[in-house]
Amino acid sequence: MVLFALLLPLLVLPWIHAEYERHGRLTGWTAVLSAGEVLYLCGIAAYTLFPLPRETAAFCAARSTGDFLVLNPVASIDGTVTGYLQLVLNALLFVPLGYALRYHFRRGILVAGLIGLGVSLLIEVAQGTAVFGAFGCPYRVADTGDLVTNTVGTLVGWLLAVATARLLPNPVPAHSADLARPGLTRRGLAVLADLLIGWLITSLILAVVVVSGGPDSRWLALPVYVSIYAVTTLVLPMLRHDHATLGQVTFFLRPSTGRRVPLRWLIWWLPVAVLQATGHLSVVLLAAAVIGVLARLRKDRHSVLELVTGTTTVTRNAPEQEP
Repeated sequence: MVLFALLLPLLVLPWIHAEYERHGRLTGWTAVLSAGEVLYLCGIAAYTLFPLPRETAAFCAARSTGDFLVLNPVASIDGTVTGYLQLVLNALLFVPLGYALRYHFRRGILVAGLIGLGVSLLIEVAQGTAVFGAFGCPYRVADTGDLVTNTVGTLVGWLLAVATARLLPNPVPAHSADLARPGLTRRGLAVLADLLIGWLITSLILAVVVVSGGPDSRWLALPVYVSIYAVTTLVLPMLRHDHATLGQVTFFLRPSTGRRVPLRWLIWWLPVAVLQATGHLSVVLLAAAVIGVLARLRKDRHSVLELVTGTTTVTRNAPEQEP
């Protein structure tokens, strides 16, 4: 769950952009399905890597090759309940992989089996090499029998998808021309994407400065935030032919005209940078919510920022407009 929470903000924006590029729209079921697949991969990583050894020196001193390497693929079939349970669980672990490969990615059974075998082989190599040398000695068991059970689990998942996938919605939405005026939700998410991008880049810069022994990040927060938002929401949009911010690019949006981009930056993004730098992110989110509610009350759904700057937010495929 922790890996999922850390990876999701980094993965969701490129994925959203790819969905709009492929299909011209984004559906809720596709988002749920993709989030579930990311969570599943995080679970595979956690199952492979954790728990980590605490006392590495003492632990490694007591380890031998037989403790972490099992070359006999049927060694776990020892007639005990525990042995059979391990076989079943290893197979079940890869059933979602096979299901996703058939249902979402439309792969054949041979390709699915090879992918399941490849992922299983990567896991066993990581376990048998102490995560490719990251630790002093292997702390998990590399079992060749897992290659068989994991591959079988992948194939079982593939067959289950053949039998049941028709009961689920189509994971690939029909293509849309994407010319209509974008709704408030989509426009609001683009603003939140810009906030997330600014926060991630600034946090990374400040973290690097602190780790490298630089000055207190409290003194650097304001100039760094203002500089990052100046680059992402002013300089880059002015250099792009569509004048879109990175958040708007993610959701395939753009302003109806680029002439008022500096005015929007002064009215909205500069105060946002100052408020975030001074620890008032809640004020930014509250202001964004109020702007959204006021726009919802208008019949034309124009926001205060659009009315003040004389621009609207349109889809990337919409024709050019004058302010």
